[in-house]
Amino acid sequence: MSHNYKMTRAYNEQKLVTNIEDVQRGLKCNCTCVDCGAKLIAKKGPIQANHFSHAPDDKKALNCKWSFETELHLLAKEVLNDYKKLTIPIGNFDPYDLTLDFDYVDIEPSIDNSKRIPDVVGYSKGESVLIEIAVSHFSEANKISEYRRLNKNAIEFDFSHFTPSSEVITLKEVYTLFESSNAKWLSISPAGYIGELCHAHERQKIKDLIAARRQFMSEYGLEKTKLTVELESLKEQLQALSSYKDNIEVIIRKDEYIIRERYRNQNRALLNSINNASRQLEALNKELTDKTNIKNEINEYEAKLINEIKANNQNLINDKRKLLEDISKLQSVKDFTIEDNKQRATKAFQKEKERLVIIFNEHLESDISELSLKKSKLESDIKQLHENINNAEKSLNEKKAQFDTLEVLKHETETEKKRLEELEKYIIRQNRLFSTAAKNIVRITPDLKELTRKAGIPWPFAHNLVDELSKVIK
Repeated sequence: MSHNYKMTRAYNEQKLVTNIEDVQRGLKCNCTCVDCGAKLIAKKGPIQANHFSHAPDDKKALNCKWSFETELHLLAKEVLNDYKKLTIPIGNFDPYDLTLDFDYVDIEPSIDNSKRIPDVVGYSKGESVLIEIAVSHFSEANKISEYRRLNKNAIEFDFSHFTPSSEVITLKEVYTLFESSNAKWLSISPAGYIGELCHAHERQKIKDLIAARRQFMSEYGLEKTKLTVELESLKEQLQALSSYKDNIEVIIRKDEYIIRERYRNQNRALLNSINNASRQLEALNKELTDKTNIKNEINEYEAKLINEIKANNQNLINDKRKLLEDISKLQSVKDFTIEDNKQRATKAFQKEKERLVIIFNEHLESDISELSLKKSKLESDIKQLHENINNAEKSLNEKKAQFDTLEVLKHETETEKKRLEELEKYIIRQNRLFSTAAKNIVRITPDLKELTRKAGIPWPFAHNLVDELSKVIK
């Protein structure tokens, strides 16, 4: 980051931090780097922002470790020194903000009985506040322990996520950063204005937390009892449903077997009926063929008979001619001529032919009527079979709907189980918060006891402070 941002602060001839705006251009500024001590050039022009850069002929610059963090520290100290006010959190647990007005500010002072040098120390209402600014390095555990041993108010501001809007960091940006950044207490003095506010806030929050926990545990107990009863009821229902499901599955399998068997039997009967109808139809076709053959024989016989009659007629004509020649006087024979005999034979043949056709048509109509009745009965049997299949499918769908209802009940039971698990996790988190608060009380108890001992005040609690606060809440 040192290559992306410009240097705007340096040491002047008196070894005091000075602003680029307050010095002359070029080497006349007589300034040195706050890190390596090399000579600096003040670059002030219309194009780039005003800034310092190392003189190219000074070899000290080769080992310079100036960075964005160095600049940000300097500007943060300058802001605190100029504005002499700071917004701090009161308390560690759910804190509220308080703006301190400093009487004066000391930059990087030494601390009595310690080798630690904080970035800034502000003094307000006779009380000191040690201010640490963290950009890439945060306070280590040894520093925090030493501040607590010395009973100091020490607070650390987190600037690690700060990104300037340009290549030069401005004081306004740093001031805004103090107002919006995360701040946490490294140590809080057990005595003093700030300590009293913080400890009173912590005690009240612990009381509120204990009261809330007690109320929550009471509500949780009732809810747990209620849910336990409901869970037992759900378990019983689930067992009943499981048993009912098994019974339903057995019934479904049994009904399915019965339906399949019934369908097989009906299908077998239908196939038998179709085969019988086919055989009967084949027999009727054969009979019809036979009758057609009879008709053909009749026609052939008729043709043969006609031919014979024609031959006989010819013979009769010849005989007639001979008889007419031989017997010319017999007039009575005219009434019995061959022509009369021919007409009588033709009428008899025609009558017999009509009788045979009528008998054949009657038999044919009777066979067709019987075949139509068998066809109607076969269609009725097929329709009844389809109705039976539809009823079986409807019954199967009802069984499946009951099974789907069981699945829905099972899903609701699993959902309720997950809700109980989430509630149990929430209770664990509440217990963890209470445990943390109790640990904070235990941590500050020795400091409070020491404070009361030095002030000559008897310790007001007969037992553990957490227990006493619990009694107060009761």
